[in-house]
Amino acid sequence: MIAPAIIERHSLDRIAIIENTFHPGMGLFIARGFDDESNETLVTKVFDSEDVLDKIEVFTPDVVILDLDSLRRIDALAVALKIRKALPDQVIIFMAGKANPIFVREGMISALWDRAYWLNEPSRNPSVVLSEILRAYNGLQQIRPSFIEAAIDETNFVGLLSPQQHRVMRLMALGGSNAEIAHQCRVSEKAVERTISAASKLLEVTPSSATTNHRVNAANKYMRALFYSDNLEMSPFTYTASILLSRKTIKSATFPASKLPRSCSRNI
Repeated sequence: MIAPAIIERHSLDRIAIIENTFHPGMGLFIARGFDDESNETLVTKVFDSEDVLDKIEVFTPDVVILDLDSLRRIDALAVALKIRKALPDQVIIFMAGKANPIFVREGMISALWDRAYWLNEPSRNPSVVLSEILRAYNGLQQIRPSFIEAAIDETNFVGLLSPQQHRVMRLMALGGSNAEIAHQCRVSEKAVERTISAASKLLEVTPSSATTNHRVNAANKYMRALFYSDNLEMSPFTYTASILLSRKTIKSATFPASKLPRSCSRNI
């Protein structure tokens, strides 16, 4: 079967930037820069993360950008997963002016499988940033990683865990059984077991003991690294409460089998 040719668009019509309006980031500033640079051919709107899916479905943006200088990582990923669940082909970009560890960047874009990117230093020259966003929107591979990091696969990740290891560990941390994780990732339960074991070794997870459980240790270590790697001094009570909240928030955005991205058939 011949793959369809990529039809490149020469401009973007609509970009949505999602923030927490109670803790605004650079969204409005970047939106103005984008609109000024595009000579009124582009409409960029900033939306609050609350009930954003309804707004996105009305606005129908070409690209959705989540501002991680405004949103907590855990909230940004929860919103992104809800959008991906409802709109499987939507291009989603996480943007951050502040530095984030490679573990975080790869873990978050891996959760979305495809059409997901990480935009570094979005306040740079809007003309250059827009051109890179357009290349990402068109699905081109020749984007500059210093600006935008593309969705990764099992051959080009540079962090500690592979994309599938990230996905399996995240679903496990949300309380998923091996059977549920296997269903979500379209792999066998044995593959899930092997992936959890391999990822746990890489994360140096504490083995089970008389007072601890290996699976719980692995889940907590993964979630802490992904969402709270810049805030490891939080108290055990605060951390536990955050994990419980994350399970409730993100689990509601799990892909149903009918809307899993096409690339879910990849093997672990």
